[in-house]
Amino acid sequence: MDLRDEFTVPGDVETSSMLEKHGNGGAMNRVPRNRWLIGIAILLALFLAGCGGGGDGRSDGPGLVEFDNRPTVNLTDPLLEVRYARPGIPGTFTATILNDPSASGDIAYDPVLNTYSPLMGQNFLLFGIDYADPHGLEYRAFLDFPLDGSTGGAIIPLDAAVSYAMLRVFVNSVDFFATVPVLLDLVDYPLTGLEAFDFSSTPLAVRDLFYIYTEDRDRFVDIEVTSLMQEAQVLGLSDFQIRFLVQ
Repeated sequence: MDLRDEFTVPGDVETSSMLEKHGNGGAMNRVPRNRWLIGIAILLALFLAGCGGGGDGRSDGPGLVEFDNRPTVNLTDPLLEVRYARPGIPGTFTATILNDPSASGDIAYDPVLNTYSPLMGQNFLLFGIDYADPHGLEYRAFLDFPLDGSTGGAIIPLDAAVSYAMLRVFVNSVDFFATVPVLLDLVDYPLTGLEAFDFSSTPLAVRDLFYIYTEDRDRFVDIEVTSLMQEAQVLGLSDFQIRFLVQ
């Protein structure tokens, strides 16, 4: 039985290359990144080739971004805030849902070997291109937010009319470019584990392009995802799953 169908009493809910083994008691994880020194020669080459730089003198391109996936460390786990109304019930309700770290992860694509390496449950997630890797690995990151209360969090009723939704992530590093253009997709992937197919699966909906900057390192970044959450409601999804990738 879908708990979202049975939810009748609303209420506010508040909570306020890189393929290396480490962390999580021996589980696959990744070391926090700050590889400007390693990639500076590549970055200069891109500048000379005309791949970066705008009128403001900032380098703009598909860099590499890392953000937290650690629910117990300084409350830096990704979270989703949703504001909604319900038919016949006055007022607007706010729910905050923490990311399910065990169902989140990233996929590294090796364009030289044409291989995919999915990884789930690690402390740090990556998306973008690693220019310091000899093969230029491309990463895409995936987050999962249960909407049915299956992990003990808030429930978003199926009849909720979403007026606003915001995703918050804590950025650890932004490498190779000062401005990184980002795309965000609403996707549907198995909770049992990411697969190679999920790297380029057809999105259910796409958010407009936005940017992450070097100034965002060691800071929370808020991303409006209202249109994606509204589409998730239309489709009756039990989980709000998104994919980060660079343009």
